[in-house]
Parts: sequence; structure tokens; C-alpha cells
Amino acid sequence: MEEKTLQLGDVQGTALIPLSNRATETLRKNPRVRDPKAAQVISELGIATKKYDKTITHECVIARTIMFDNGVKSFIKRYPNALCLNIGCGLDDRFNRVDNGHILWYDIDLEDSIAVRSKIFENTDRRKMIVGSVLETEWYKHIFDSEDETRKVLVIAEGLLMYFSKEDNQKILKNIVSLSPHGTFIVEMMLPSMMDEKKHDTVKETNAKFGWGTTSGHEFEQIEPRMKLISEHSFSEQMMKSTLISRIIGLVSMKINNRIAVFEW
Repeated sequence: MEEKTLQLGDVQGTALIPLSNRATETLRKNPRVRDPKAAQVISELGIATKKYDKTITHECVIARTIMFDNGVKSFIKRYPNALCLNIGCGLDDRFNRVDNGHILWYDIDLEDSIAVRSKIFENTDRRKMIVGSVLETEWYKHIFDSEDETRKVLVIAEGLLMYFSKEDNQKILKNIVSLSPHGTFIVEMMLPSMMDEKKHDTVKETNAKFGWGTTSGHEFEQIEPRMKLISEHSFSEQMMKSTLISRIIGLVSMKINNRIAVFEW
């Protein structure tokens, strides 16, 4: 299946950006992120990484991947039998990077994304793909009608909510807190000043459009009071721990970089 035949929507198509960057990073001599599946997919689908793998985006994607992976691992360490929902999963393979042999994992996305994922990944006893929109709740029943309600719930939203309006974000957060009485939410957030696709060296190569940006995670608390902000960190913090080029980009972008925020409800 070649890239030109992929049937992905505008936002879903942005999944090729982190996929390409994780793949090219994996093939480096000393990779900071190892994602052999991404490298395999890039090769098998014939995806030209050049337009997706550019220096600034690459360093931000690698920092983001590390921060999300570490956040998920930290949660799983506390709750080894956690139920993890990767919403808007795209072509992500985080499960294989964090799996402890006990968690239950669901990759959720729209039909076009899951159709492509199904050519790459397989359902297992502990990892399953589900077609569903974050703006709807019908798909929740497939999970929570069958799983142990005592499992701690973790919801992961990487590279997703900035493509939705404020009103849709409010609906999504309401849906998330309706999943179970208590849970944890790990999410990527973007500043309002960066909600211009032309400011992003790879997103501008797609047809995706941004929606709503936030200056602080507290804005999520305002539109969904049951959400409580636990922590919020710029990608630049991770970039400053990395290579010289990453440190330079991280320093320059410190005030405008995306953040990873953790909420509980």
C-alpha cells in the first residue's frame, strides 16, 4: 500500500508526521526513541519522509514522544493493571514502548485511521483497535461494559485536541470524565499564538486546520471543572536535556513550544 493510496482525512493525515520522525530517529546510530514498527511502516507504505521530517519538527516530536512515554510509564508503574485509552491514536505504537505485560490498551480513532492501522497492527487480548470519534460516546460501551471497573483509567491525547474548537474541546473533556468516576488524562496543548498552520514546518504541508489553543492547562479546568490540573511542562524542558541542536531549538522555542499536561478527575 503506497502513500498515495492512503485514504486519510486532513487531521488524520497528520499522523504521518510523528510516524516519519520516529522512523528516521530509529534508524540513527544512537536513537533517542526506538520505534522499529514506524521504520517498517514507512518502508512498506512507501512514505516519503522528507516533507514530514524537518529539523524543528523532528526535535519537537522526539521530545514529545519521550515525555508522553515517560508519563505513561510512570502511571503504569503506579497502576500495573491500568486501562489505557489512546484517543486519536493515528499510527502510534506506544503500547509496545510502554507495555508491562499486564495493562489493557485501546487504540481509538476514526474509521479511515483504523482501516490503515489494521493493515499494520493486529488486535490481541490486551491491545485492541476501536473505531470511534472523541466527540461521541457510543464506543465507550465496547470497553467499559466488558472491563473490570476497578482498573485505573488513563486517557492519552497526543497531537489531537488543538485541531478542535473550544466548544468541541469542552464536549471531549465532558466525554472523558464520563468514562469512569476517577481517571488521569495526559494531553498535548498548544498556545493560541501558534494556531497558524504556516508557523509549523510540517503541518503546513498538510490540509489540517488548527482549532483552539490555550495559554495554560487551567483553561481546561474552566470548561470542565471536574478536571484538575496536576502538572504542565514545555517540550523545551526535554529538549534541553538532549543534543546540541535540540537544546538550541528548545531554548529558542521555550516561550512558544507545545506542552504536555496531566489532569485528574
